Amino acid sequence: MHTVRLDLESLVQDGKISPEEAIRLEGFAQPDQKGGLLINLLLMFGAISVAAGTIALLPNAATGLVLALIALGGAETLRRIDVDASLKVLGAGLSLMGALGLAGWIGWEFRESAESLYPTLGIAGVLATAAIWFRSPFLVAPAVLALGATLGSGTGYWHASYGIFVEEPTLTIILFGAMIAGFYALRGKLSKAYQSLATIAARTSVLMVNFAFWVGSLWGDRIGEHWLAPEGWPARSDWRENAIFIADEAFTIGWAAFLIAVIVKAKRGGFLSVISTVFLAIHFYTQYFEILGANPGSLVVGGIILVGLAVGGTRLFRASRA
Repeated sequence: MHTVRLDLESLVQDGKISPEEAIRLEGFAQPDQKGGLLINLLLMFGAISVAAGTIALLPNAATGLVLALIALGGAETLRRIDVDASLKVLGAGLSLMGALGLAGWIGWEFRESAESLYPTLGIAGVLATAAIWFRSPFLVAPAVLALGATLGSGTGYWHASYGIFVEEPTLTIILFGAMIAGFYALRGKLSKAYQSLATIAARTSVLMVNFAFWVGSLWGDRIGEHWLAPEGWPARSDWRENAIFIADEAFTIGWAAFLIAVIVKAKRGGFLSVISTVFLAIHFYTQYFEILGANPGSLVVGGIILVGLAVGGTRLFRASRA
């Protein structure tokens, strides 16, 4: 249901509604929640300040664990007593702080077990459990992304740069493709309170599948390299020569087919249609510059193609609306 805003005073002055009708409509207005939002934000920033100060005074993992548990306890308390949802923002903030803090503690305590899947699965489990328990859309996406870390996916940041890496494109596509189908099939069977969580999880999985296709279309994939390849360059080089290899051309063709199929089948203007169109453009320009390189001529031609796509897309959008 859409929110409709009416200027009742102007409508009365223009004679479109009577003063009595304006009074009646004003009685249906939702209460102004700006004051409550301000109070929630002040309380949340106060909690963040206290947590930061406590960690600065006692800088150790145990302090972070205790603060995370306190935050989760506070979120659970608010979930039970805040019947009018006046402290909903504060509760969401506390659940987010607590879940991320607990996940961070697991990552820190088991940082020496980098080769084991258990810490990563533990982090994904904590985030997923908190997302379901507190019905938090902010925790669903990190839970799905944390699961991707078990396959060697992740992000990295350094000076003025941000990177995304996927070490197992084929397995990532299979795992998150199954999750997409599962979440969308499950969504219709869930109550309304959990349908949005399933939708966010499915959409995050869509992003992971596209990232995996993107990486595979550039470098191909040697299946199992994240776990099976030995340390040391000579031994690793020998393993790569004998590993099951899927060429980048297979990902290039498969990605295009996948995106076109989604665009054709998905609801026009919906998330799947829009995101697939965006990634199809990314795919085209990735392959375009991979083949032709970044030089003045390719940039000019690429720009002309982009303008042409924009004009064609505008006409198609107007025709669909008409």
